[in-house]
Amino acid sequence: MELREYQKNIIHKSIPILLEHGFLYLAMEVRTGKTLTSLSIAKDLFMNNVLFITKKKAIKSIENDYKLLSPKYRLIVINYESLHKIPHLKWDMVICDEAHSLGAFPKPNKRAKAVKDIIFKSRAKVILLSGTPTPESY
Repeated sequence: MELREYQKNIIHKSIPILLEHGFLYLAMEVRTGKTLTSLSIAKDLFMNNVLFITKKKAIKSIENDYKLLSPKYRLIVINYESLHKIPHLKWDMVICDEAHSLGAFPKPNKRAKAVKDIIFKSRAKVILLSGTPTPESY
């Protein structure tokens, strides 16, 4: 699998940010390969257990991208409504697709609280993905 040049550039710029802060927000346009970019970052950082949270309709596509990339880490892909069903693992990385759906500041919604609990229990690195970084007006 060969990544596009702009994806390689994003990965190259993202890794130092993620290593320093433990957190990365990829606000990329729709159909530009956010999923493959984030999975590649996990691969380049030699992660062991990666949790990918998304909407139900996207699960199969993400699993297909994972197979194409064929990294060595274990990937669990789950939708936000099924977070209570995830295995209790030490997650090295949590990738949240459709991150703009995690609620508004300052009052987090139930979904945001569930994700936060998983992240804090694992002390995982976090990548947020969105093609809609501002769902409401500025």
